[in-house]
Amino acid sequence: MAAESSSTLLPFNTLIHMVTIKLSSSNCLLWKSQLLPLLESQKLIGYVDGTIEIPPRFTLENSQTPNIKYVAWKHTDQRLLSLLLSSLTEEAMAEAVGLSTSREVWVALENTFNDRSKIREIRLKDDLQLMKRGTRSVSEYARAFKALYDQLHAIGRPVDSTDKVHWFLRGLGSKFSNFSIAQMALTPLPCFADLVPKVESCEIFQKSLEHATPSPIAFTTTNRNPAKSNQRSYCSRNQPPRIGGNGRGQGRSSGRRPLRCQICRMEGHNADRCRQRYESHGHTPEAKLAEALNASCSISGNEASDWFLDTGALAHMTPAQSFLDQSTFYTESQNGKSGGNR
Repeated sequence: MAAESSSTLLPFNTLIHMVTIKLSSSNCLLWKSQLLPLLESQKLIGYVDGTIEIPPRFTLENSQTPNIKYVAWKHTDQRLLSLLLSSLTEEAMAEAVGLSTSREVWVALENTFNDRSKIREIRLKDDLQLMKRGTRSVSEYARAFKALYDQLHAIGRPVDSTDKVHWFLRGLGSKFSNFSIAQMALTPLPCFADLVPKVESCEIFQKSLEHATPSPIAFTTTNRNPAKSNQRSYCSRNQPPRIGGNGRGQGRSSGRRPLRCQICRMEGHNADRCRQRYESHGHTPEAKLAEALNASCSISGNEASDWFLDTGALAHMTPAQSFLDQSTFYTESQNGKSGGNR
């Protein structure tokens, strides 16, 4: 039987190129699903599952004559062992170190990676249920979803079609909530292959509506700007411009000089509001009075000022009698009151 199987083997180089997936901790079931049909077709599966027993090494118990059947088995088994080792990653190769037959290697790999494949199956199902579209397009989301589903199918753990459609619609997000509710209400549910084109068409339709309808901000700005422009132009045509801050003295403010105190020479207040009004600083009251009078009348040479500062007083003093309509001359009395024209 071993001789017959040996005659049906494909060339070793051909077998190696037919195994494209190398075993790792994440693809044990996928690796087995690729390798088992090849071993079956070449009648090699019995070497790894133990159905083909190892023949005696020698013809007789105490003889040194090699058994022809054992030689044929050894030749085929070593070719199969080489095929298995060539399909392993470095991670998996560490599990085969020191093993001499294909059966030993096969059992060691199953014991090591089957449990890890179960963990991978659980993780793939969790990723499939929790997947969200996010900012991706529907096409990108559908491809990523199908990739996870195909991995589960490849390891022999396919997802039920109802769960597949449900999880896919749930991952689309709130933007497609109305579409998802309508699809879940259908009896029977659409298959995944028919559902994806519908979602893509819905996405294109939503984008066309977004491009056709202006945003509320742009609409508000477009409708408010003309009103503001009209208001501005209306005010400029019907209301004269304001000059000054409080409305007093409008029409004359352009030629008036700023307020200047006659006592401290500071701008912004009059003599009646000056803090130094009652401070002598070594000057007599008469000198201060003359100084204030001289400053208020802005005497410059022989020409009098063309304006008079309104201090709010009920009586005023001038340097010349000609400035008064009515005046009476008086002299200083004994009680210390000053005299002069008034």
